[in-house]
Amino acid sequence: MGVVKIIELMGSSEKGWEDAIQEALREAAKTVKNIVGIDVRGIKADIENNKVVRYKAHVKIAFIVER
Repeated sequence: MGVVKIIELMGSSEKGWEDAIQEALREAAKTVKNIVGIDVRGIKADIENNKVVRYKAHVKIAFIVER
Protein backbone atom coordinates (compact mmCIF):
# COMPACT_ATOMS: atom_id res chain seq x y z
CA MET A 1 0.00 0.00 0.00
CA GLY A 2 2.88 2.42 0.61
CA VAL A 3 2.57 5.54 2.75
CA VAL A 4 -0.86 6.59 3.97
CA LYS A 5 -1.65 10.14 5.09
CA ILE A 6 -4.59 11.07 7.31
CA ILE A 7 -6.52 14.33 7.30
CA GLU A 8 -9.12 15.43 9.81
CA LEU A 9 -12.42 17.05 8.76
CA MET A 10 -15.82 18.07 10.12
CA GLY A 11 -18.75 17.41 7.80
CA SER A 12 -22.18 18.89 8.38
CA SER A 13 -25.70 18.35 7.12
CA GLU A 14 -29.27 19.34 7.86
CA LYS A 15 -30.42 15.79 6.95
CA GLY A 16 -28.55 13.51 9.37
CA TRP A 17 -25.23 12.16 10.63
CA GLU A 18 -24.76 9.74 7.74
CA ASP A 19 -25.17 12.62 5.30
CA ALA A 20 -22.67 14.70 7.32
CA ILE A 21 -20.13 11.87 6.96
CA GLN A 22 -20.81 11.64 3.22
CA GLU A 23 -20.43 15.43 2.91
CA ALA A 24 -16.98 15.31 4.51
CA LEU A 25 -16.00 12.52 2.12
CA ARG A 26 -17.43 14.37 -0.93
CA GLU A 27 -15.52 17.54 -0.08
CA ALA A 28 -12.26 15.67 0.55
CA ALA A 29 -12.61 13.80 -2.75
CA LYS A 30 -12.64 17.12 -4.63
CA THR A 31 -8.93 17.63 -3.89
CA VAL A 32 -7.63 14.34 -2.48
CA LYS A 33 -6.90 11.25 -4.59
CA ASN A 34 -6.56 7.62 -3.52
CA ILE A 35 -8.89 7.72 -0.49
CA VAL A 36 -8.83 4.29 1.16
CA GLY A 37 -10.65 4.74 4.46
CA ILE A 38 -12.67 6.89 6.81
CA ASP A 39 -12.75 6.82 10.61
CA VAL A 40 -15.71 8.52 12.29
CA ARG A 41 -14.29 10.02 15.47
CA GLY A 42 -17.46 11.57 16.80
CA ILE A 43 -20.84 13.08 16.07
CA LYS A 44 -22.40 16.32 17.31
CA ALA A 45 -25.45 18.44 16.59
CA ASP A 46 -26.57 22.06 16.76
CA ILE A 47 -29.87 22.59 18.57
CA GLU A 48 -32.40 25.39 18.17
CA ASN A 49 -35.79 25.50 19.91
CA ASN A 50 -35.18 21.98 21.25
CA LYS A 51 -34.71 20.53 17.74
CA VAL A 52 -31.64 19.34 15.87
CA VAL A 53 -30.96 21.84 13.09
CA ARG A 54 -27.53 20.66 11.92
CA TYR A 55 -25.76 17.31 12.25
CA LYS A 56 -21.95 17.23 12.40
CA ALA A 57 -19.46 14.40 11.97
CA HIS A 58 -15.80 14.58 12.97
CA VAL A 59 -13.89 12.23 10.64
CA LYS A 60 -10.37 11.20 9.71
CA ILE A 61 -9.85 10.31 6.06
CA ALA A 62 -6.91 8.13 4.97
CA PHE A 63 -5.38 8.25 1.50
CA ILE A 64 -2.35 6.76 -0.23
CA VAL A 65 0.47 9.24 -0.85
CA GLU A 66 1.62 9.23 -4.46
CA ARG A 67 5.33 9.04 -5.09
